[in-house]
Amino acid sequence: MTKRPGILFTRQRILILALAVVGVLAWWLYRDKETPGPKQDGRERRPDYTVNDFSVTTMDEFGMPNRHLTAGELRHYPDDDSKELEAPILTLYVKTGPPWLVRSERAWISSDNNLIRLQGEVYIDRESGVATRPVHLETREVLLKRDVENYAETDQPVRITSENDWTTAENGARVRLGKDLRVTLLGRVRSEIFVSGLTE
Repeated sequence: MTKRPGILFTRQRILILALAVVGVLAWWLYRDKETPGPKQDGRERRPDYTVNDFSVTTMDEFGMPNRHLTAGELRHYPDDDSKELEAPILTLYVKTGPPWLVRSERAWISSDNNLIRLQGEVYIDRESGVATRPVHLETREVLLKRDVENYAETDQPVRITSENDWTTAENGARVRLGKDLRVTLLGRVRSEIFVSGLTE
C-alpha cells in the first residue's frame, strides 16, 4: 500500500499552522506580562508630580484651624486634575469639644477639592470630652463633601460604638460630625444600649 502525497502534505501544513498559532499565542502572553498596570485610553495613567509626607492645614474665618490633612504620599494626575492619597488622616476641628479624626487606606480628591472619596477601610474617631462621649465609627468607601461642613456619607455597612453601646446599619449612613454626632442610618439597624444604675 502506498502513501498519498497529498494527504502527507496536508498534515505537514496543519502541523506548521498549529506551531505558528502556538508561537503567536506565546508572544502575545509574554508581551501582556511586560506591560502591567492600569491604563486609560490605551495609555498608562501616570502622575505629573508626587509629594511625600504631605501635610496641609486650612483655617476658618477667625484664623483658627478648621481642617488638617496628612498623607504618606500625594499624587497629582494632569488628565483630570485629580489627586490620590496614600494613608490619609483628616482632622476636623469643631467649635467646642474634641476634634474628629478620619482615617482610611487611600483617598481620591476631585479637581475642585470639593469631593474627597475615602477608599478601603475607613475609621472615624472622637475622644471623650467634658460633655461628650467617645465615638468610634468604622465602615468602607466614604464620601466627604467640602461644601457641606463636616458631612460624610457611605452606602456600605456601618458600625458605631461608644463605650459599651453599639449600633450597626446594613446600607450605610449619612453623618454630620460636630459637637453632637448626627447620624441618619440606612437599611436594617441593630443596636445595643447599656444602661447602668437601674434599681428594682
